[in-house]
Amino acid sequence: MDLSYLISFFLKSRINRKVFSLLSRKNKNGRSILQELFQFYTNGDKLKLTTRLRLLPFFIFFEIGRMIFNQKKSEVKEKLSDPIFQRGISLTMRSVGKYGMRRPQIFTAPPVVVWNFTNICNLKCKHCYQDAGKRLKQELDLKSRLKVIDQLAEEDVFSIAYSGGEPLMDKDLWEVIKRANKYKFYQSIATNGTLITPDVARKMVEMGVNYVEISLDSTKAKVHDEFRGIPGFWEKAVKGIENAVAQEGIQVGIASTITRLNFEELEDLIQFAKNIGADKFYAFNFIPTGRGKDIVNVDLTPEQREEMLNILYDHYQKGDIVCMTTSPQYARVCMMKSNLSFAPSSHYTTARGRQARVLAEFIGGCGVGRAYCSIQPDGIVTPCVFMPIPVGDLKHQSFGEIWNNSPILKELRHREDLEENCGICEYRAVCGGCRARAYAYFGNYKAPDPGCINNKEAFLRLKKGERKPKPVTGQV
Repeated sequence: MDLSYLISFFLKSRINRKVFSLLSRKNKNGRSILQELFQFYTNGDKLKLTTRLRLLPFFIFFEIGRMIFNQKKSEVKEKLSDPIFQRGISLTMRSVGKYGMRRPQIFTAPPVVVWNFTNICNLKCKHCYQDAGKRLKQELDLKSRLKVIDQLAEEDVFSIAYSGGEPLMDKDLWEVIKRANKYKFYQSIATNGTLITPDVARKMVEMGVNYVEISLDSTKAKVHDEFRGIPGFWEKAVKGIENAVAQEGIQVGIASTITRLNFEELEDLIQFAKNIGADKFYAFNFIPTGRGKDIVNVDLTPEQREEMLNILYDHYQKGDIVCMTTSPQYARVCMMKSNLSFAPSSHYTTARGRQARVLAEFIGGCGVGRAYCSIQPDGIVTPCVFMPIPVGDLKHQSFGEIWNNSPILKELRHREDLEENCGICEYRAVCGGCRARAYAYFGNYKAPDPGCINNKEAFLRLKKGERKPKPVTGQV
Protein backbone atom coordinates (compact mmCIF):
# COMPACT_ATOMS: atom_id res chain seq x y z
CA MET A 1 0.00 0.00 0.00
CA ASP A 2 1.26 3.50 -0.88
CA LEU A 3 2.83 5.32 2.09
CA SER A 4 1.14 8.61 1.22
CA TYR A 5 -2.25 6.87 1.36
CA LEU A 6 -1.46 5.42 4.80
CA ILE A 7 -0.45 8.82 6.14
CA SER A 8 -3.63 10.43 4.81
CA PHE A 9 -5.79 7.59 6.16
CA PHE A 10 -4.18 7.85 9.61
CA LEU A 11 -4.70 11.62 9.83
CA LYS A 12 -8.24 11.54 8.42
CA SER A 13 -9.60 8.87 10.77
CA ARG A 14 -12.40 10.26 12.98
CA ILE A 15 -11.24 8.08 15.87
CA ASN A 16 -7.73 9.44 15.55
CA ARG A 17 -9.10 13.00 15.46
CA LYS A 18 -10.75 12.41 18.82
CA VAL A 19 -7.50 11.00 20.18
CA PHE A 20 -5.58 14.02 18.81
CA SER A 21 -8.02 16.38 20.55
CA LEU A 22 -7.70 14.48 23.81
CA LEU A 23 -3.90 14.35 23.65
CA SER A 24 -3.47 18.06 22.92
CA ARG A 25 -6.11 19.42 25.33
CA LYS A 26 -4.44 21.49 28.04
CA ASN A 27 -5.36 21.42 31.71
CA LYS A 28 -5.58 24.49 33.97
CA ASN A 29 -1.80 24.39 34.42
CA GLY A 30 -1.26 24.63 30.67
CA ARG A 31 -0.02 21.04 30.29
CA SER A 32 -1.43 18.33 28.03
CA ILE A 33 -1.32 14.54 27.97
CA LEU A 34 0.87 14.92 24.90
CA GLN A 35 3.54 16.73 26.91
CA GLU A 36 3.56 13.87 29.42
CA LEU A 37 3.75 11.45 26.51
CA PHE A 38 6.82 13.23 25.14
CA GLN A 39 8.50 12.74 28.51
CA PHE A 40 7.41 9.08 28.55
CA TYR A 41 8.77 8.53 25.05
CA THR A 42 12.13 10.18 25.64
CA ASN A 43 12.73 9.47 29.34
CA GLY A 44 10.05 7.01 30.46
CA ASP A 45 12.19 5.14 32.96
CA LYS A 46 12.12 8.17 35.29
CA LEU A 47 8.31 8.31 35.46
CA LYS A 48 6.25 6.66 38.14
CA LEU A 49 4.84 3.23 37.29
CA THR A 50 1.24 4.50 37.64
CA THR A 51 1.98 7.32 35.18
CA ARG A 52 3.54 4.90 32.72
CA LEU A 53 0.53 2.59 32.87
CA ARG A 54 -1.86 5.50 32.35
CA LEU A 55 0.06 6.68 29.30
CA LEU A 56 0.61 3.22 27.78
CA PRO A 57 -2.45 3.28 25.43
CA PHE A 58 -1.37 6.69 24.08
CA PHE A 59 2.19 5.43 23.69
CA ILE A 60 0.93 2.54 21.54
CA PHE A 61 -1.12 4.99 19.45
CA PHE A 62 1.96 7.17 19.01
CA GLU A 63 4.02 4.15 17.94
CA ILE A 64 1.48 3.23 15.28
CA GLY A 65 1.75 6.75 13.87
CA ARG A 66 5.55 6.53 13.91
CA MET A 67 5.49 3.33 11.88
CA ILE A 68 2.95 4.71 9.38
CA PHE A 69 5.16 7.75 8.86
CA ASN A 70 8.11 5.40 8.37
CA GLN A 71 10.21 6.95 11.14
CA LYS A 72 12.87 5.10 13.14
CA LYS A 73 12.30 5.08 16.87
CA SER A 74 15.76 6.48 17.57
CA GLU A 75 15.14 9.38 15.18
CA VAL A 76 11.75 10.18 16.72
CA LYS A 77 13.19 10.01 20.22
CA GLU A 78 15.88 12.49 19.24
CA LYS A 79 13.36 14.84 17.61
CA LEU A 80 11.02 14.68 20.59
CA SER A 81 13.83 15.94 22.79
CA ASP A 82 13.55 19.23 20.90
CA PRO A 83 10.93 21.59 22.46
CA ILE A 84 10.33 23.23 19.07
CA PHE A 85 9.45 19.87 17.53
CA GLN A 86 7.25 19.06 20.51
CA ARG A 87 5.26 22.27 20.07
CA GLY A 88 4.95 21.58 16.35
CA ILE A 89 3.52 18.09 16.99
CA SER A 90 1.16 19.47 19.62
CA LEU A 91 -0.12 22.20 17.30
CA THR A 92 -0.54 19.74 14.43
CA MET A 93 -2.52 17.27 16.55
CA ARG A 94 -4.73 20.02 17.94
CA SER A 95 -5.35 21.34 14.42
CA VAL A 96 -6.18 17.95 12.89
CA GLY A 97 -8.32 17.17 15.93
CA LYS A 98 -10.37 20.34 15.43
CA TYR A 99 -10.52 20.65 11.64
CA GLY A 100 -9.69 17.18 10.40
CA MET A 101 -6.95 16.68 7.85
CA ARG A 102 -7.20 19.35 5.16
CA ARG A 103 -5.28 20.01 1.98
CA PRO A 104 -3.91 22.46 2.89
CA GLN A 105 -4.24 22.19 6.65
CA ILE A 106 -6.01 24.82 8.73
CA PHE A 107 -4.17 25.42 12.00
CA THR A 108 -5.64 26.34 15.37
CA ALA A 109 -2.74 28.80 15.67
CA PRO A 110 -0.17 29.83 13.08
CA PRO A 111 3.06 27.79 13.21
CA VAL A 112 4.90 30.96 12.16
CA VAL A 113 4.38 34.59 13.16
CA VAL A 114 6.35 37.43 11.59
CA TRP A 115 6.57 40.36 13.96
CA ASN A 116 7.38 43.75 12.48
CA PHE A 117 8.97 44.69 15.76
CA THR A 118 9.45 48.38 15.08
CA ASN A 119 8.97 50.86 12.28
CA ILE A 120 12.40 52.41 12.91
CA CYS A 121 14.92 51.86 10.12
CA ASN A 122 18.29 53.26 9.09
CA LEU A 123 17.66 52.69 5.36
CA LYS A 124 15.13 53.96 2.82
CA CYS A 125 14.53 50.92 0.63
CA LYS A 126 12.49 51.58 -2.51
CA HIS A 127 10.52 48.35 -2.14
CA CYS A 128 9.83 48.58 1.62
CA TYR A 129 6.43 47.02 2.34
CA GLN A 130 6.39 48.74 5.74
CA ASP A 131 7.28 52.23 4.52
CA ALA A 132 9.66 52.16 7.50
CA GLY A 133 11.68 55.04 8.87
CA LYS A 134 10.41 56.67 12.07
CA ARG A 135 8.92 54.98 15.12
CA LEU A 136 5.12 54.80 15.10
CA LYS A 137 3.35 56.80 17.81
CA GLN A 138 1.66 53.77 19.36
CA GLU A 139 4.32 51.07 19.15
CA LEU A 140 3.97 48.46 21.89
CA ASP A 141 5.94 49.01 25.09
CA LEU A 142 8.11 46.29 26.61
CA LYS A 143 5.43 45.00 28.95
CA SER A 144 2.98 44.56 26.09
CA ARG A 145 5.61 42.91 23.92
CA LEU A 146 6.42 40.35 26.62
CA LYS A 147 2.71 39.66 26.96
CA VAL A 148 2.56 38.92 23.22
CA ILE A 149 5.29 36.29 23.64
CA ASP A 150 3.34 34.67 26.49
CA GLN A 151 0.20 34.53 24.34
CA LEU A 152 2.00 33.04 21.35
CA ALA A 153 3.47 30.34 23.58
CA GLU A 154 0.05 29.58 25.04
CA GLU A 155 -1.32 29.01 21.53
CA ASP A 156 1.60 26.66 20.58
CA VAL A 157 3.05 28.98 17.95
CA PHE A 158 6.59 27.65 17.61
CA SER A 159 8.41 30.06 15.29
CA ILE A 160 8.82 33.83 15.54
CA ALA A 161 10.56 35.99 12.93
CA TYR A 162 11.45 39.53 14.03
CA SER A 163 11.41 42.00 11.17
CA GLY A 164 10.78 45.72 10.85
CA GLY A 165 11.81 48.33 10.06
CA GLU A 166 15.17 47.32 11.41
CA PRO A 167 14.60 45.21 14.55
CA LEU A 168 18.20 45.59 15.76
CA MET A 169 17.55 49.32 16.30
CA ASP A 170 15.04 48.64 19.08
CA LYS A 171 16.57 48.10 22.53
CA ASP A 172 13.59 45.98 23.67
CA LEU A 173 14.40 43.25 21.15
CA TRP A 174 16.85 41.43 23.41
CA GLU A 175 14.46 41.29 26.36
CA VAL A 176 11.73 39.91 24.10
CA ILE A 177 14.11 37.31 22.64
CA LYS A 178 15.08 36.35 26.18
CA ARG A 179 11.42 35.80 27.11
CA ALA A 180 10.80 33.79 23.93
CA ASN A 181 13.85 31.64 24.62
CA LYS A 182 12.26 30.67 27.94
CA TYR A 183 9.54 28.95 25.87
CA LYS A 184 12.08 27.49 23.41
CA PHE A 185 10.68 29.21 20.31
CA TYR A 186 12.50 28.93 17.00
CA GLN A 187 13.61 32.55 16.61
CA SER A 188 14.89 34.37 13.56
CA ILE A 189 15.79 37.96 12.75
CA ALA A 190 15.31 39.60 9.36
CA THR A 191 17.72 42.50 9.10
CA ASN A 192 19.56 44.69 6.62
CA GLY A 193 22.77 43.49 8.28
CA THR A 194 24.40 46.88 8.69
CA LEU A 195 24.30 46.71 12.51
CA ILE A 196 25.66 43.17 12.93
CA THR A 197 29.01 43.63 14.58
CA PRO A 198 30.93 40.61 15.96
CA ASP A 199 29.46 41.43 19.39
CA VAL A 200 25.90 41.53 18.03
CA ALA A 201 26.40 38.23 16.19
CA ARG A 202 27.71 36.66 19.40
CA LYS A 203 24.80 38.06 21.38
CA MET A 204 22.30 36.53 18.95
CA VAL A 205 23.68 33.08 19.66
CA GLU A 206 23.87 33.64 23.42
CA MET A 207 20.26 34.86 23.50
CA GLY A 208 18.91 31.88 21.56
CA VAL A 209 18.44 33.19 18.00
CA ASN A 210 18.44 30.27 15.56
CA TYR A 211 18.58 32.03 12.20
CA VAL A 212 19.43 35.45 10.83
CA GLU A 213 18.37 36.55 7.37
CA ILE A 214 20.27 39.45 5.85
CA SER A 215 19.08 41.45 2.84
CA LEU A 216 21.42 41.91 -0.10
CA ASP A 217 19.97 42.87 -3.46
CA SER A 218 23.07 42.95 -5.63
CA THR A 219 26.68 41.83 -5.78
CA LYS A 220 27.40 45.38 -6.94
CA ALA A 221 27.61 48.05 -4.26
CA LYS A 222 26.16 50.79 -6.45
CA VAL A 223 23.05 48.79 -7.43
CA HIS A 224 22.36 47.64 -3.86
CA ASP A 225 22.85 51.10 -2.35
CA GLU A 226 20.62 52.74 -4.96
CA PHE A 227 17.86 50.24 -4.21
CA ARG A 228 18.31 50.61 -0.45
CA GLY A 229 18.35 54.39 -0.55
CA ILE A 230 21.66 55.25 1.16
CA PRO A 231 25.20 55.08 -0.30
CA GLY A 232 27.92 53.07 1.41
CA PHE A 233 25.64 50.53 3.05
CA TRP A 234 26.45 47.59 0.75
CA GLU A 235 29.83 47.24 2.45
CA LYS A 236 28.20 47.38 5.90
CA ALA A 237 25.67 44.71 4.89
CA VAL A 238 28.40 42.41 3.56
CA LYS A 239 30.45 42.91 6.72
CA GLY A 240 27.35 42.04 8.74
CA ILE A 241 26.96 38.81 6.76
CA GLU A 242 30.61 37.94 7.36
CA ASN A 243 30.27 38.58 11.09
CA ALA A 244 27.19 36.37 11.30
CA VAL A 245 28.76 33.56 9.25
CA ALA A 246 31.86 33.64 11.45
CA GLN A 247 29.74 33.02 14.56
CA GLU A 248 29.11 29.34 15.27
CA GLY A 249 25.66 28.32 16.47
CA ILE A 250 23.47 30.33 14.11
CA GLN A 251 22.28 29.73 10.56
CA VAL A 252 22.69 32.57 8.07
CA GLY A 253 20.61 33.30 5.01
CA ILE A 254 21.01 35.94 2.31
CA ALA A 255 17.71 37.35 1.08
CA SER A 256 17.32 39.16 -2.23
CA THR A 257 14.15 40.73 -3.57
CA ILE A 258 14.30 39.71 -7.21
CA THR A 259 13.10 42.35 -9.67
CA ARG A 260 14.02 43.38 -13.19
CA LEU A 261 16.78 45.47 -11.62
CA ASN A 262 18.74 42.43 -10.44
CA PHE A 263 17.20 39.49 -12.31
CA GLU A 264 20.30 39.05 -14.49
CA GLU A 265 22.36 38.85 -11.30
CA LEU A 266 20.48 35.90 -9.79
CA GLU A 267 23.20 33.36 -10.53
CA ASP A 268 25.86 35.77 -9.20
CA LEU A 269 23.86 36.36 -6.00
CA ILE A 270 23.55 32.62 -5.36
CA GLN A 271 27.26 32.16 -5.99
CA PHE A 272 28.02 35.10 -3.69
CA ALA A 273 25.98 33.42 -0.94
CA LYS A 274 27.94 30.20 -1.43
CA ASN A 275 31.31 31.94 -1.42
CA ILE A 276 30.64 33.95 1.74
CA GLY A 277 29.52 30.82 3.60
CA ALA A 278 25.77 31.43 3.97
CA ASP A 279 23.54 28.43 4.70
CA LYS A 280 20.62 29.63 2.55
CA PHE A 281 19.82 31.86 -0.36
CA TYR A 282 16.33 33.29 -0.27
CA ALA A 283 14.58 34.90 -3.24
CA PHE A 284 11.78 37.20 -2.14
CA ASN A 285 8.78 37.98 -4.32
CA PHE A 286 8.45 41.65 -5.12
CA ILE A 287 5.02 42.83 -3.92
CA PRO A 288 3.86 46.38 -4.72
CA THR A 289 2.76 47.50 -1.30
CA GLY A 290 4.13 50.26 0.97
CA ARG A 291 6.84 52.14 -0.93
CA GLY A 292 6.86 49.30 -3.44
CA LYS A 293 3.76 50.81 -5.05
CA ASP A 294 6.00 53.49 -6.57
CA ILE A 295 8.18 50.99 -8.47
CA VAL A 296 5.58 48.49 -9.67
CA ASN A 297 7.18 48.52 -13.13
CA VAL A 298 10.25 46.60 -11.84
CA ASP A 299 8.23 43.45 -11.09
CA LEU A 300 9.22 40.30 -12.97
CA THR A 301 7.16 39.01 -15.86
CA PRO A 302 5.61 35.53 -15.39
CA GLU A 303 8.28 34.15 -17.74
CA GLN A 304 11.09 35.69 -15.69
CA ARG A 305 9.63 34.37 -12.43
CA GLU A 306 9.37 30.88 -13.93
CA GLU A 307 13.02 31.08 -14.96
CA MET A 308 13.95 32.26 -11.46
CA LEU A 309 12.19 29.28 -9.88
CA ASN A 310 13.94 26.85 -12.22
CA ILE A 311 17.33 28.37 -11.38
CA LEU A 312 16.63 28.04 -7.64
CA TYR A 313 15.59 24.41 -8.08
CA ASP A 314 18.71 23.52 -10.08
CA HIS A 315 21.02 25.03 -7.46
CA TYR A 316 19.17 23.37 -4.57
CA GLN A 317 19.47 20.00 -6.28
CA LYS A 318 23.23 20.44 -6.55
CA GLY A 319 23.27 20.32 -2.75
CA ASP A 320 25.78 23.09 -2.09
CA ILE A 321 23.29 25.65 -0.77
CA VAL A 322 19.62 25.69 0.20
CA CYS A 323 17.67 27.89 -2.24
CA MET A 324 14.17 28.92 -1.17
CA THR A 325 11.66 31.60 -2.08
CA THR A 326 8.44 33.25 -0.93
CA SER A 327 6.97 32.51 -4.35
CA PRO A 328 4.54 29.62 -3.70
CA GLN A 329 4.80 28.48 -7.33
CA TYR A 330 8.17 27.01 -6.34
CA ALA A 331 6.31 23.90 -5.13
CA ARG A 332 4.81 23.35 -8.57
CA VAL A 333 8.18 23.74 -10.31
CA CYS A 334 9.96 21.40 -7.87
CA MET A 335 7.29 18.72 -8.10
CA MET A 336 7.16 18.88 -11.90
CA LYS A 337 10.95 18.66 -12.28
CA SER A 338 11.43 15.94 -9.65
CA ASN A 339 8.49 13.74 -10.69
CA LEU A 340 6.72 14.54 -7.38
CA SER A 341 9.66 13.33 -5.25
CA PHE A 342 10.80 16.75 -3.98
CA ALA A 343 8.77 19.74 -2.85
CA PRO A 344 8.92 22.72 -0.50
CA SER A 345 6.65 21.95 2.43
CA SER A 346 6.78 25.62 3.47
CA HIS A 347 8.76 28.75 2.58
CA TYR A 348 11.65 27.42 4.68
CA THR A 349 11.50 23.60 4.60
CA THR A 350 11.37 20.84 2.01
CA ALA A 351 10.31 17.21 1.83
CA ARG A 352 11.70 14.36 -0.23
CA GLY A 353 10.58 10.88 -1.13
CA ARG A 354 7.17 9.25 -1.34
CA GLN A 355 5.56 11.48 1.30
CA ALA A 356 6.79 14.74 -0.28
CA ARG A 357 3.47 15.59 -1.94
CA VAL A 358 1.41 14.70 1.15
CA LEU A 359 3.53 16.97 3.37
CA ALA A 360 3.58 19.75 0.77
CA GLU A 361 -0.21 19.64 0.43
CA PHE A 362 -0.57 19.55 4.22
CA ILE A 363 1.55 22.68 4.77
CA GLY A 364 0.13 24.17 1.60
CA GLY A 365 2.30 26.88 0.03
CA CYS A 366 0.98 30.37 0.78
CA GLY A 367 0.11 30.25 4.48
CA VAL A 368 -1.48 33.68 4.80
CA GLY A 369 -4.12 33.69 7.53
CA ARG A 370 -3.98 29.89 7.74
CA ALA A 371 -0.48 28.89 8.84
CA TYR A 372 1.04 32.33 9.20
CA CYS A 373 0.19 35.92 10.11
CA SER A 374 1.99 39.09 11.09
CA ILE A 375 2.04 41.52 13.98
CA GLN A 376 2.64 45.21 13.35
CA PRO A 377 4.75 47.44 15.65
CA ASP A 378 1.62 48.89 17.27
CA GLY A 379 0.04 45.48 17.96
CA ILE A 380 -2.25 45.40 14.95
CA VAL A 381 -2.49 41.89 13.49
CA THR A 382 -2.56 41.51 9.70
CA PRO A 383 -2.80 38.35 7.58
CA CYS A 384 0.67 38.94 6.11
CA VAL A 385 3.39 41.59 6.29
CA PHE A 386 2.65 42.30 2.62
CA MET A 387 -1.12 42.51 3.15
CA PRO A 388 -2.00 45.64 5.19
CA ILE A 389 -5.48 44.55 6.26
CA PRO A 390 -6.08 44.96 10.03
CA VAL A 391 -7.82 41.90 11.52
CA GLY A 392 -7.30 42.57 15.23
CA ASP A 393 -5.51 44.65 17.85
CA LEU A 394 -3.39 43.01 20.54
CA LYS A 395 -3.77 46.09 22.72
CA HIS A 396 -7.41 45.10 23.23
CA GLN A 397 -7.73 41.45 22.15
CA SER A 398 -5.87 38.23 22.79
CA PHE A 399 -3.94 36.62 19.97
CA GLY A 400 -6.07 33.47 20.16
CA GLU A 401 -9.27 35.50 19.93
CA ILE A 402 -8.06 37.31 16.82
CA TRP A 403 -6.80 34.15 15.09
CA ASN A 404 -9.95 32.14 15.74
CA ASN A 405 -12.61 34.80 15.18
CA SER A 406 -11.46 37.13 12.39
CA PRO A 407 -13.85 36.85 9.40
CA ILE A 408 -11.06 37.81 7.00
CA LEU A 409 -8.66 35.14 8.31
CA LYS A 410 -11.44 32.57 8.07
CA GLU A 411 -12.07 33.55 4.47
CA LEU A 412 -8.39 33.36 3.58
CA ARG A 413 -8.20 29.77 4.85
CA HIS A 414 -10.22 28.41 1.96
CA ARG A 415 -9.08 28.06 -1.63
CA GLU A 416 -12.19 26.62 -3.23
CA ASP A 417 -13.27 30.10 -4.37
CA LEU A 418 -9.93 31.36 -5.73
CA GLU A 419 -10.39 33.01 -9.10
CA GLU A 420 -9.24 31.94 -12.55
CA ASN A 421 -6.38 29.44 -12.76
CA CYS A 422 -5.57 29.65 -9.03
CA GLY A 423 -8.98 28.10 -8.33
CA ILE A 424 -8.67 25.15 -10.73
CA CYS A 425 -4.93 24.46 -10.78
CA GLU A 426 -3.93 20.87 -9.94
CA TYR A 427 -1.24 22.35 -7.68
CA ARG A 428 -3.70 24.53 -5.76
CA ALA A 429 -3.12 22.65 -2.48
CA VAL A 430 0.68 23.02 -2.55
CA CYS A 431 0.73 26.57 -3.90
CA GLY A 432 -2.47 28.63 -3.82
CA GLY A 433 -0.77 31.61 -5.41
CA CYS A 434 0.55 34.55 -3.43
CA ARG A 435 -2.55 36.14 -1.88
CA ALA A 436 -0.62 39.32 -1.08
CA ARG A 437 0.24 39.81 -4.75
CA ALA A 438 -3.37 39.19 -5.72
CA TYR A 439 -4.48 41.79 -3.18
CA ALA A 440 -1.80 44.33 -4.15
CA TYR A 441 -2.65 44.13 -7.86
CA PHE A 442 -6.41 43.58 -7.85
CA GLY A 443 -7.58 44.75 -4.41
CA ASN A 444 -8.97 41.22 -4.00
CA TYR A 445 -7.15 38.47 -2.13
CA LYS A 446 -9.11 35.80 -4.01
CA ALA A 447 -7.89 37.07 -7.39
CA PRO A 448 -5.27 35.21 -9.44
CA ASP A 449 -1.60 35.74 -8.64
CA PRO A 450 -0.37 37.55 -11.77
CA GLY A 451 3.18 36.35 -11.22
CA CYS A 452 2.44 32.75 -12.19
CA ILE A 453 3.04 31.56 -15.75
CA ASN A 454 -0.42 29.94 -15.62
CA ASN A 455 -2.01 33.33 -14.90
CA LYS A 456 -0.41 35.12 -17.81
CA GLU A 457 -3.79 36.45 -18.99
CA ALA A 458 -4.22 38.23 -15.66
CA PHE A 459 -0.74 39.74 -16.05
CA LEU A 460 -1.58 40.97 -19.55
CA ARG A 461 -4.78 42.58 -18.25
CA LEU A 462 -2.69 44.50 -15.72
CA LYS A 463 -0.45 45.77 -18.51
CA LYS A 464 -3.55 47.08 -20.26
CA GLY A 465 -4.59 48.89 -17.08
CA GLU A 466 -7.50 46.60 -16.24
CA ARG A 467 -7.39 46.55 -12.47
CA LYS A 468 -10.01 46.27 -9.73
CA PRO A 469 -9.54 49.46 -7.72
CA LYS A 470 -11.47 48.84 -4.50
CA PRO A 471 -9.42 47.00 -1.85
CA VAL A 472 -10.77 44.99 1.07
CA THR A 473 -10.81 46.90 4.37
CA GLY A 474 -9.99 45.20 7.63
CA GLN A 475 -11.87 45.07 10.90
CA VAL A 476 -10.31 45.68 14.30
